[in-house]
Amino acid sequence: MSTVWLSIGTVGMALGTVAFILMGLRAPQGSRYFFVITASITLIAFISYLVMTTGQGSTILTTADGETREFYWARYIDWLLTTPLLLLDLALLALIRPGQSAGLISGIIGLDVLMILTGLGAGFSTNAFLQVVLFLISTAALVAVLYLVVTRLLQAARGRSPAVARVFNTLAGLTVVLWAFYPVVFLLGSEGFGAVGITTEIFVFMVLDLLAKVGFGFLLLTSRDALSDLTGGKMQASRVS
Repeated sequence: MSTVWLSIGTVGMALGTVAFILMGLRAPQGSRYFFVITASITLIAFISYLVMTTGQGSTILTTADGETREFYWARYIDWLLTTPLLLLDLALLALIRPGQSAGLISGIIGLDVLMILTGLGAGFSTNAFLQVVLFLISTAALVAVLYLVVTRLLQAARGRSPAVARVFNTLAGLTVVLWAFYPVVFLLGSEGFGAVGITTEIFVFMVLDLLAKVGFGFLLLTSRDALSDLTGGKMQASRVS
């Protein structure tokens, strides 16, 4: 069943990528960067899932007590590239002048990269103490990232139009809820206590990934009123013409 869930993830990311590219071709010039970023997210995830589906992207680790487990490192490469892009989408949506908030954006993305790299180290480690330390650092970085999203970015989004603020609130809420589940699955799965099997772990990660990437993308890119406000009404004008 693991291959089935990975195949569904591959197809889902592929369909999302194609849909976002086609939507981007019809989008006004001023909003196309959202379509490029979001399609890049699902494209990277598609490659990651394709690699895992074909039996690559994982390795067998042997713990200190002689037990073995399969570690899917490809998903961490995916997250290392896609989560900063997801945060960039949120930042560009919330900030009126992103160039003047480069420090904030860099800080959020930097914490995000730290979160993924320490999570990768925790998953790859076969030393229980090191694994716990890296997991705690990764979780702390996650909390910091989500805190900045719901404070600094949320506050900035309130200065946008009602349509933009509404979409940001929805996407930020979705991101916070979904991302909070990832360390829980880590703890319950093969990299943690092993309370659930590898098949269940793959299934849950697949559902979370599809919602956090494809679901996020559709909510953002179909919010025509918000995108119209961001581009100064260009989208509205293009529909009229």
